[in-house]
Amino acid sequence: MRMPMFTWATFVTSALILFAFPPLTVGLFLLIFDRMFGSNFFDVADGGNTIIWEHLFWIFGHPEVYILILPAFGIFSEIFAIFSRKRLFGYSSMVFATVLIGFLGFMVWAHHMFTTGLGPIANAIFAVATMAIAVPTGIKIFNWMFTMWGGSIKFTTPMLWAVASFHHSLPVV
Repeated sequence: MRMPMFTWATFVTSALILFAFPPLTVGLFLLIFDRMFGSNFFDVADGGNTIIWEHLFWIFGHPEVYILILPAFGIFSEIFAIFSRKRLFGYSSMVFATVLIGFLGFMVWAHHMFTTGLGPIANAIFAVATMAIAVPTGIKIFNWMFTMWGGSIKFTTPMLWAVASFHHSLPVV
């Protein structure tokens, strides 16, 4: 529990990559077989199911969002601490939030598929998971604010970039 936050973010991102890319690879292979060899995995006219493609794509596609943002979150954590001249507030909760974002990133893929007829129970489960992912993100945002609170902030280019990016994301949360 003494690694830099960027290291934790990179570690969780690596795990996301490890588990998110195989479903996309499988989906692409099935699609290639449909296009080149006449199989019918996704061709509805011949008994296939297009929803399977959507699931395989989004099982990759949604964690991919966190593959892109978690390293930036790790960088933000380092920048806020260094240029506020304070230790990162709530380090343990930040590590927990990073891991939880990575885990929940796999639980929300079907929120892109609410109109495909998954049913009310599945829609409710994925809606709750989608809302739940805001909690660890909020933990990060508040810890960044508390890191800066009372610090001796130096507005260098990295700090201006991080604060601007952080400020831009506030209305989303």
